[in-house]
Amino acid sequence: GTENHQTLDAWRAVRDNPFLAGQFLWVGIDYLGESPRWPFIGGGGDQSGLLDRTGAPYPSAFQRQSWWSPAPMVRIARRVAPEGPVLADPGNGNPPRRRPDTLLSDWTPAPAGPHDEAVEVYSNAESVELLLNGRSLGVKPNDPLGAPCLWRVPFEPGSLKAVASTGGRVVATHELRTAGAPAGVALEADARVLAPGWDEVDLVRATIVDADGTPVPGASSVVPFRVEGPGAVAAVDNADNSGHEPFQAARRSAFRGRCAAFVRATGAAGTITLTASAEGLRDGRVAIEAAGSPR
Repeated sequence: GTENHQTLDAWRAVRDNPFLAGQFLWVGIDYLGESPRWPFIGGGGDQSGLLDRTGAPYPSAFQRQSWWSPAPMVRIARRVAPEGPVLADPGNGNPPRRRPDTLLSDWTPAPAGPHDEAVEVYSNAESVELLLNGRSLGVKPNDPLGAPCLWRVPFEPGSLKAVASTGGRVVATHELRTAGAPAGVALEADARVLAPGWDEVDLVRATIVDADGTPVPGASSVVPFRVEGPGAVAAVDNADNSGHEPFQAARRSAFRGRCAAFVRATGAAGTITLTASAEGLRDGRVAIEAAGSPR
């Protein structure tokens, strides 16, 4: 198939028909260009891919993992309805279209008052139990056709945990916790050794976290990046397909609590230290070893 959709029906067509060799998904990863309408700058709009522009998986990617992975897994997501239609670009004459639902893997909804949350759990185990602050919300058998397990959960802050079991034995768990106030910036580097070269970069993810290290999905602080040692920030991103900040910069606002810096080595061997700060928050720091230019 070419430009196949990400829906369960599209996957079932491949899985259940031996003459179909596979899929080319439209789209596997978010990209720039082919904007469907303003203010989006990438094809498909919000969460059009399985991965965002920085390569981080959206919750929909874990549904695919539940179909494909031989290793036991389980993942929780909230399905959030859009707030209203998106006005079409007046230049192409399309009518306003409803925003697609957004999948979020957090237990920090806004607003935080009493309401129900649409929760879906992806797993390849035989059954899944959902617990809210330690209380069981029931056990559901996994759908052999690949659909997620669904719950309507009255929100209360704390812990939402999925426990996946096969043959009566727990094989995987996933827990979400309600975030408190932003307290710091946490950094995570893809690699810890970086060679020089125009096409060699290390992706460093910055996450706004609370005092306990829980990601704060509503945080939108501007995060400046500072480099010490033989390196430089080549670009920044936050995966917001409707954001218009420059990529070639040393700062980026957080989107859903996250942004990223692409760090390059400048040629000399040594330690590159990247520091991320945000007003009123604890700095984040990570060290990357620069291999240096070959002699």
